[in-house]
Amino acid sequence: MRILFSADWHLGYTHLGANRQPRLGDQVRQLERIAAYCLEHEVDVLAVAGDVFEAQERGAARAAASAMMEALREPLARGMRLIAVAGNHDRDYFFETANVWLAAAAPAGGERIVLRTRPELRTVEAGGERVNFALLPFPTATRYDLSSEDSGGVAHKHTALTLRFCEVMEELRKQAEAQRRPTVLLTHVTVEGTTVGAHRISAADDIIMPRGRFPAFELTVVGHIHKPGRIGSDHFYYVGVLDRMDVAEREYPTRVLLADIGPEGVREVRELPLDPTPFARVVASDEAEMEAAAKAMPRVEDTLVTLRLRIPQGTHAAPLLKRAAELFPRLYGNVEYEWTDVQETAPAVSGLNPADVEGTIRAYLDAQEMKEEERDALMALAVELRHQTLAEAEA
Repeated sequence: MRILFSADWHLGYTHLGANRQPRLGDQVRQLERIAAYCLEHEVDVLAVAGDVFEAQERGAARAAASAMMEALREPLARGMRLIAVAGNHDRDYFFETANVWLAAAAPAGGERIVLRTRPELRTVEAGGERVNFALLPFPTATRYDLSSEDSGGVAHKHTALTLRFCEVMEELRKQAEAQRRPTVLLTHVTVEGTTVGAHRISAADDIIMPRGRFPAFELTVVGHIHKPGRIGSDHFYYVGVLDRMDVAEREYPTRVLLADIGPEGVREVRELPLDPTPFARVVASDEAEMEAAAKAMPRVEDTLVTLRLRIPQGTHAAPLLKRAAELFPRLYGNVEYEWTDVQETAPAVSGLNPADVEGTIRAYLDAQEMKEEERDALMALAVELRHQTLAEAEA
């Protein structure tokens, strides 16, 4: 059985700010490449490891879903199945509704499209071979039948969800073992030890799944972390994002994984490249520097650009902004400013007591203009994070 894996499509995402840039066109281009791979390699199942949709309301959601179906129309018409688990960006109500009406609209009908917000072990048959899919969506209290009460705080909820996720994963392993079929785990989580840039993701950032708790399925494919990579020597992969989301991901390779699995297990796993949208960060002081930057871009008309202007305070920036929009058709977000004639000075700090961290935070928040309930909520969060950090340091 041939399975093509992808993840983190975020269909319908739009860069906001003064310069809005919709990304659906870029995403459709990648989906069309995926569809071509599916036809070329006679793929039986296209499996998506979460965060399928970003736009999930009104017309934008319908446009994203329709674009997806159109891009994948031919391989679906030839009998390919689409299986996906919900990520943290997928809203349950939309995912479940889309599961019904997209399946009904699929060219081959039946259960060609399976979008799941709840854990499930599903058997797929193709070409005389059967493979189990252990489907584990991103953990939320609703999806994993946990109480949503907030009595224990964020750290307590994350711990409870981690334990419950591992329990359900083990239940699916036992079911798969009883059926004696090769099994693929498809999920959307952060695996312990994952790094993004120089930052190691911790329990304060996300729900962390211990690597050692994952069963030895024939193949495990994970979404959520946009940078692709293999975890250890087993067949355990972050497949990576469909297309680069912003300038911070400009060096990320984009790919899909093609796996061939039979009764004896994994025959082959290989990477197939996608065509990532180029990103660039431009820092300029005048039109000449912006023009030089544009000239140096191989695909300036396709490149999503962030701009930082280094100019004296009080400069009339409108002509520069107009020229930037002409030079960079896909300028996105808000233009940043660096005032070259303002000296940076260290902020004046007085009355701080290093031994009283919480008192210092309270004093700072008291000096800010905000509603009292917002101030209290921020203070509670700061205290919780501090206690969690101290507990981790002592562990």
